[in-house]
Amino acid sequence: MRRVENKVALVTGGGLGLWARLRLLLAREGAKVMITDVMEREGRVVAEEIVEAGGEAMFMRQDVSSETDWDAVSAATCAASAG
Repeated sequence: MRRVENKVALVTGGGLGLWARLRLLLAREGAKVMITDVMEREGRVVAEEIVEAGGEAMFMRQDVSSETDWDAVSAATCAASAG
């Protein structure tokens, strides 16, 4: 149905767990998916899986308690939505 085509979805803590289904659903529905997590290896694997399946995804390391990390993720997410 592509309900979120041309939208950018930010999934914090996207390396494992409950968010696994959400991030894949968002990609299938056409969103560009920004995955963030402190678990870099797991987050990068998820982004690679989405890209290999034909979706758009990127990963950034983020500690959600860090204002600096939020600033960086926000800037990269905005750049992805513009591109």
